[in-house]
Amino acid sequence: MNVLALTAALVLALDQITKWLVLHHIHPHQEIPVIGKFFSLTHVLNRGAAWGMFAHFPHSNVILATFSILTVLGLWMMRRSLAVVSLPHRIAFGMIVGGIFGNLTDRVVRGSVVDFLDFYLGEVIGRWPAFNIADSTICIGVFFYLMVTFWPVKSKTPVPELPSHRKFGTPPTK
Repeated sequence: MNVLALTAALVLALDQITKWLVLHHIHPHQEIPVIGKFFSLTHVLNRGAAWGMFAHFPHSNVILATFSILTVLGLWMMRRSLAVVSLPHRIAFGMIVGGIFGNLTDRVVRGSVVDFLDFYLGEVIGRWPAFNIADSTICIGVFFYLMVTFWPVKSKTPVPELPSHRKFGTPPTK
């Protein structure tokens, strides 16, 4: 199994396991404080997109599920042109795809996405909208992909130059 598929599968598994635990151990809208007021586990069912956007539109779940499928297909078809060639790029891409599949699984199986990571950021910002592992890995994957694309790590050991007759497209010299 390649790194991209393995990363996506691990993200999907972690996402679905955590959501299963929430569904079976936390009642809807129940809040379990973990770090005072700052961080709680709160069982929220989200029929919309990020922050509940589009939740009140008719057929929002079908529309968002279709959009997720089209996004994954589009990303998969464009993966070569998106420079998904290095190991960090494949890991980042796997995180994005795994996260999309995690939320898509919820939409198809449950009709809504299970969110549970709940942060309170003080009086000025207030309560941040609840989210889940899939949401986190999509955001982290996009950030990581952009980082390794625009700020590549320079290798400390120089790559040896191939002799001219070994370069692609150059016929060997006699």
